[in-house]
Amino acid sequence: MPKLSFQYVRQVNPETLLEFLVRRFRYHDALEWEERIRGGHVTVNGRAAKAGHLLETRERIVYERPPGPEPPVDARYTVLYEDEHVLAVSKSGNIPTSPSGKYWANCLVHVLQRERKLAGLHAVHRLDRETSGINLFAKHREAARTLGLDFQQGRVHKAYAAIVAGAFPPDETYVSAPTRDARSGAVRIRQEVHPDGRATRTRFRLRALLQAPDGGSASLIRAEPVTGKTHQIRVHAALLGHPVWGDKLYGRPEAEFLHWVQHGERTGAQRHLLHASELAFSHPGTGQRIELHDPERELMTLFLAESPVRR
Repeated sequence: MPKLSFQYVRQVNPETLLEFLVRRFRYHDALEWEERIRGGHVTVNGRAAKAGHLLETRERIVYERPPGPEPPVDARYTVLYEDEHVLAVSKSGNIPTSPSGKYWANCLVHVLQRERKLAGLHAVHRLDRETSGINLFAKHREAARTLGLDFQQGRVHKAYAAIVAGAFPPDETYVSAPTRDARSGAVRIRQEVHPDGRATRTRFRLRALLQAPDGGSASLIRAEPVTGKTHQIRVHAALLGHPVWGDKLYGRPEAEFLHWVQHGERTGAQRHLLHASELAFSHPGTGQRIELHDPERELMTLFLAESPVRR
């Protein structure tokens, strides 16, 4: 069975195994994780564990995912840069970077490991399943540690292209609004703006005003995340009243998102229109600054399609 393995680092406040799993992997709720723990799918230091086990630093937690069907994905990618240390590709808008929820074999890191015979490939940052564009991977642990620290400390430059609903303001817009995991509602993966959240900052700039296929207005924008928090571009764009076009989580009522999860077809044509278009990083082997660019042509194609992505 597929396995996820990670070494625990103790938090400020002690937490149980169940609390850690619910906090770290929000695609299952507490009852679902309890069921998996009772079923023997989660071990700590190689032994069967209990949900109330109080975790200590350096304990090894392993989750063996029960077998089951996975949703189909678009596994196409284009190599943008590759050497003995790193691999950068442009991914489609219908595949997650790393294992998540129902996706294990059908995630980009595992596709690349299989197709390019790179067993030691590491994802050093993640893009949402529906976000297309530049995704960077390390080919060995030392490169992964170096790049991971650079991402964590803000030394990696990232920028995105997005199509959003409505006419975006002409002047550059800077949003500083803290975000955290949403504490209310039925959607566990959702983020919310809250004073007690983590510092989250994004710069937006209008690139072009667009005429939407349904007769409404839309905008092509550039978004530069100053911090690197979950969903931050999507959360901040929605906060401004301009949700990313096709965003089912932040652009529509929660009930519609839940209906889509339960009954919708997960196809590329339905994705949100967000694309990782720029990435600049210091090479972990040489220190040379590498700058990658990936144009957002498919965003306009999807936006102008005969059956447009809904706002």
